[in-house]
Amino acid sequence: MDAATTDLRFPGRLFVSVFAVLFALMTAWSLATPIYAVPDEASHTVRATAAARGQIVGDGKHFQAPGYLYIPGAGACFAGRPDKTPACVGTSPYGAELRDTISTAQTNSPVYYVIVGLPSLVLSGTAAIFGMRILSGALVAAVFAATAVLLRRMPGVRWGLLLPIAAITPEVVFLGGAINPNAIEMAAAGGLFASLLVLARVRPSGWAFGFAAATAVVSTALVTGGRSLGLLWVVFAGLGVIALLRRDDWRALTRRVSTWIVLGAIAVVCLGQLIWFTRPGNAVQALAEPVPGSLFTVAQTMLENTFVYWRQLTGLFGTVDVPAPEGVQTLWTALFLAVLVLPLVMGRGRERWVAAGFTVALLVVPVITQVALWRQVGDVWQGRYVLAVLLLAAIAGGLALDAAGLRPGRGSLAVFRTLLVLVAVGQFAAFTFTLRRYAVTNGSWPQFLLDPQWQPPAGTIVLTLVVVAALAYAVFAAWRALPRLALPAPDQGATHGGAAVGTAFPSGSDRNS
Repeated sequence: MDAATTDLRFPGRLFVSVFAVLFALMTAWSLATPIYAVPDEASHTVRATAAARGQIVGDGKHFQAPGYLYIPGAGACFAGRPDKTPACVGTSPYGAELRDTISTAQTNSPVYYVIVGLPSLVLSGTAAIFGMRILSGALVAAVFAATAVLLRRMPGVRWGLLLPIAAITPEVVFLGGAINPNAIEMAAAGGLFASLLVLARVRPSGWAFGFAAATAVVSTALVTGGRSLGLLWVVFAGLGVIALLRRDDWRALTRRVSTWIVLGAIAVVCLGQLIWFTRPGNAVQALAEPVPGSLFTVAQTMLENTFVYWRQLTGLFGTVDVPAPEGVQTLWTALFLAVLVLPLVMGRGRERWVAAGFTVALLVVPVITQVALWRQVGDVWQGRYVLAVLLLAAIAGGLALDAAGLRPGRGSLAVFRTLLVLVAVGQFAAFTFTLRRYAVTNGSWPQFLLDPQWQPPAGTIVLTLVVVAALAYAVFAAWRALPRLALPAPDQGATHGGAAVGTAFPSGSDRNS
């Protein structure tokens, strides 16, 4: 493109639809998951409530947090015990008074925690914990919706919007509805990549520039706002965009002061986060004795366990003790292979090589990280740590297929619609099987609905209906959108200074929104 694009209406229906579906699903998971039945959620909750009250650093691992966060048996009395329900969890003997509490999340950046901890300033008890979960889900859903809006700005986009759907696994929705920075880290990595692409290659004006600029800066703060690995995802997103820039893109960038201001703001955010993560108190606390073993064997084992980690990417709920059903894991493993391999085989342009780079990173980063940390802390890697890279690979892979002008025929639409339904069924199965485990352990489905031994807030029936409604709407909207994939690339519409305006999103219902 040779010039900035003109203003188009903000695609409100797209934003609201993506946000509503994901927020409904994440809220259902928030309520269906017993308190602290999420990896490290107790520590993240302590950190969030303390950060919201202005205690950013703490005294080592010690923070002053509300006493009600201590709940006897929460996340523990039923963990690894498939014969026990969360009914064994007790009631906190404390109120809102601040008590000295330990959190192992003390080295994480405070950005995510300051935001998520806000409900604890106005709520107390379990209501505060559920409020923080729901706020976290709203934040994740909003960033995903913003990413969809930005991807829609890419000219002729089809696959760039569809492939990322496969990256939003049941594990992502589960973590999005929890007090845990993994999901927002993933969403923000995608938001940063999409916003930088729009700023550099589409060069928008009006609302589109403001939206892309704000999303880029906010996403940078959020992707680095938890774990230190977030800085690596910023580097990956930046390198991916740089690799996609053409000569005219570089020329235009040097002339747009506004874009450099945005990049300067991103640099300031990254510098602040780098200072945080490199402070002496955040150094890796190594074990007293180095962990023995051959580092070559560690690397070999990590590679051999690639598909194990992919299953964790699909769904490993609770305190990593409740796996998704086998059929759901198999479905998403096949989707991952398709998302990663098809762009390499059928994609074109620089986008294909960027997608290949992210795919390599998805395989190599776990190996390098685990080898680097093995002597100090031993085996710590979990599949969910690379969710951000999975989303980057899906976006780049979709753009590679778009660059190839790949359009499915009418017969192929039936296949895609079938996959769409299977994804919805997989999300539903992951949710209901997990909730049934908590409600009746190995009990029957009628008992799960009508006579559960443990009831989540709102009850099993209401939460199940919420999930059904959200997934039904998502399938209906996407079902109607899919036929547009078989059409030629639409006329890019109005131009500004000779530049085509990217308007294509495969949804007839959203064209005029």
